[in-house]
Amino acid sequence: MTQVIIIRHGQANTGAADHDIYDNLSTLGHQQAKWLGEYFDCIGLTFDRIYSGNLRRQKDTTSGINRRQVEHVIDKRLNEFDYFGLTHDLKHRLGIPYPTNQDQFKVQIYTLMTYWKENKISSSRETFEDFSQRTLEIATEISGKEEKALLVSSSGVIASLVGNLLSVPVEKRASLLLSLSHTSLNRFELICGDLTPTLFCATPHLDRPDWALARTFI
Repeated sequence: MTQVIIIRHGQANTGAADHDIYDNLSTLGHQQAKWLGEYFDCIGLTFDRIYSGNLRRQKDTTSGINRRQVEHVIDKRLNEFDYFGLTHDLKHRLGIPYPTNQDQFKVQIYTLMTYWKENKISSSRETFEDFSQRTLEIATEISGKEEKALLVSSSGVIASLVGNLLSVPVEKRASLLLSLSHTSLNRFELICGDLTPTLFCATPHLDRPDWALARTFI
């Protein structure tokens, strides 16, 4: 049975209101990646190749995981959607400000995803449909290869993939995105010819009582 494992990157620069500032792992984010690499070694899980987008937080997470120095392939289809660009357009067109806490972010990301899907806001990079298509495309493509692959991506990509495969309405995809913790494991398998989610947001490398605060979402 072919399977693809996709993880979210480690915790980035939480609280940043700019992509370039945000796109850096925090100290904890680096540690989360290291712990995941150690967990893979502990259970004997190896990969033929690791794929990530070209975002700094994704590449640095890969470096922390990749203790065996397997081939690392950059594929921009694993990049996150243009959150900051869409947030700027949301504020410009509708006056909805950048969130400053988790409760505000929950409301904002729901509105952002819904309005993006309805073409009420836009990104210069891609449409909602283009984003959805590329996430499904790369997962399907890699699932067809005869290799054990690990994909390092972001919460929006993983939520989009789960949403597409399970036909989740867009208003519920924000909940999927919000539930994805940093460096969480998500597995997709070909079952009867269909790519199917079989594991979502698992954190076995962080499930220790003394590491409770190491499981982060923002």
